[in-house]
Amino acid sequence: MSAIHGSDALASPDVAGDLTHISIEQLLNIDVVTASRLPQRISEAPSSVSVILADDIRRHGHRTLADILRSMRGVYVSYDRNYSFAGTRGSGRPGDFNTRLLILIDGLRLNDVVFDQGALGTEFPIDISLIERVEFVPGPGSALYGSSAFFGVVNIITKKGGAYDGATLEVGAASAGGREVHLSAGKKHGQASDMLVSASSARRRGADLYFPEFASPAGNDGIARGLDHDRQKRVFGKFTYGDLGAQAYLAQRIKGIPTASYGQQFNDPRSHTVDEYAAASLTYQKDLSPTLAAFASVNLSRYRYDGVYIYAPGPTANIDRSASQTSGAELRLLSTGMRGHRIIGGIEFLDDRRRAISNADIEPELSYVRIDKPKRRAAVYVQDEVRLGEQWLLNAGVRRDFDSESGHTTNPRIALIHHATPEMTLKGIYGSAYRAPNAYERYYASDIANTKLNPALRPERIHTNEFIAEYFPIDRFRATMSLYQYRLRDLVALATDPADGLLVYANIDAARARGIELEAEWLRENGSAFKGSASFQTARDQNTNEWLNNSPRRLVKLSYSTPLPDERLRASLEYQFTSRRRTTLDDHVGGFGVLNLTLLGHVLDNRIELVASLYNVLDKRYADSPSEEHFDNAAPPRYLRSIRQDGRNWRVTATYKF
Repeated sequence: MSAIHGSDALASPDVAGDLTHISIEQLLNIDVVTASRLPQRISEAPSSVSVILADDIRRHGHRTLADILRSMRGVYVSYDRNYSFAGTRGSGRPGDFNTRLLILIDGLRLNDVVFDQGALGTEFPIDISLIERVEFVPGPGSALYGSSAFFGVVNIITKKGGAYDGATLEVGAASAGGREVHLSAGKKHGQASDMLVSASSARRRGADLYFPEFASPAGNDGIARGLDHDRQKRVFGKFTYGDLGAQAYLAQRIKGIPTASYGQQFNDPRSHTVDEYAAASLTYQKDLSPTLAAFASVNLSRYRYDGVYIYAPGPTANIDRSASQTSGAELRLLSTGMRGHRIIGGIEFLDDRRRAISNADIEPELSYVRIDKPKRRAAVYVQDEVRLGEQWLLNAGVRRDFDSESGHTTNPRIALIHHATPEMTLKGIYGSAYRAPNAYERYYASDIANTKLNPALRPERIHTNEFIAEYFPIDRFRATMSLYQYRLRDLVALATDPADGLLVYANIDAARARGIELEAEWLRENGSAFKGSASFQTARDQNTNEWLNNSPRRLVKLSYSTPLPDERLRASLEYQFTSRRRTTLDDHVGGFGVLNLTLLGHVLDNRIELVASLYNVLDKRYADSPSEEHFDNAAPPRYLRSIRQDGRNWRVTATYKF
């Protein structure tokens, strides 16, 4: 059996197989690739991996990556009407731009190198309909992926052209003036080549929003009119020919800012942000011998951000800009030459040739910030998966990172996996991870913002211990329990320097947490599916023993999907509960439960697929926690105490297959 195309396949997410053609009995223990950078059964992965498949995404009407993650155990998502922020295992600081969660697209890093932002909302550059599956590996992942794989790694694996075998046109409408169109075409030619191209456009007028903190005649009685608008454009292409692969995407999102963040003039229609992502990669994978496989890649990525902020009436606008560009290369080898061992090792190089930040007024022009701080990164890593008889598996790995700005760091991970019975698997895991401070935290210094730089910031650190039990009594049922605890140190936070009164990012925080996650999934013979999960966690500041901000102590998630008597129709229900959370103002936002309903149907011999979703069916009133940036320039400043989320809303799409 060859090293690439057999059970010891290497590296590329596509190698894990086409999930559109596997049996229902295989779905609960499919091959995953993110935990170890090589395909392995979920039951043998050195983590408690969560997987959402394309069918799950369609059946439940998920609109964004944030929606997908929100459906996973132990994950909660906050939305500030501009960006979505994921929290996991009790840690999810409002406004941290997902810097502690690594986002990958087909194994390649998405997080930019200015803010280290992991895109989850409508700014995410890939259309959701192109996703084959999403793998979430919770816990520290720096032993394989380096910086930012702090609380976990999310890998978005895209479809192949063969999944389309033709073209599809998708059109949709949604509440608050939502409109979308998406055209895709794909084809597989024999075993040698595969091609997929796609383009999409979407826009949403957005509803008028009420903020009681700004309720005054000068603040339009607290109503932000027409400022929740959202426009997106995306292009994607993916090609493979034999051992060669190529992929590229380009995306832009323009989003209005209804919250008047950073002390802006409330209800000014000029306030908005622009996010642009572009990336291209080439890959090559080859069997060098029956026991040695190689994978190589080169890639180029770019991110641009523009924020138009209005601080006073009149023509003056403040423009906040960032631009980053990174080129990278990686070489990875997999050896199965030693009996009972699968050894994977690699080297990685990243050249962050541009990390530019600027801030200036226009009309009249006045510059406050202008910096560009390139840096270089390199890493070497190795992992060995060792079979210790029929019932034991040892997975041990370590990575050494070299950063021209943050210095050197070493992070290990070790997992002992025991197949106690044919139905029960036990896992014990220890791992560490780090996050290098980003360019914004180190260098953003402005007199107008009362901030100063701190290039001496140290990397953040986390150490995690975890025990996992997985139970597979039959092919159609799976249950998982995960017990964990972690400690964080040197967390970067904004503070006031008593020497001069200026705001500065510093390594001042530490935290500890422990919790339990439970999940069960049952696929019935009639085609219905049930999944339920519950998470209980306690996360506290290690210095003050206070409950962490935006940290729910309980999460409960239930989903049910079933075919209807008319076999062309399917109904899916999803319920998500989040307990109350402490805010940055030492207040609380209440707990809430949201119920979503989706109907899916096929007509014209399955050539047309119709999906209709009703979100927040019971019209539950709930809010998310704001971050420190949500205030106005009154004297004294008024801070938003909460950010209200959408009530009952809907979306309908129709997909025609040519």
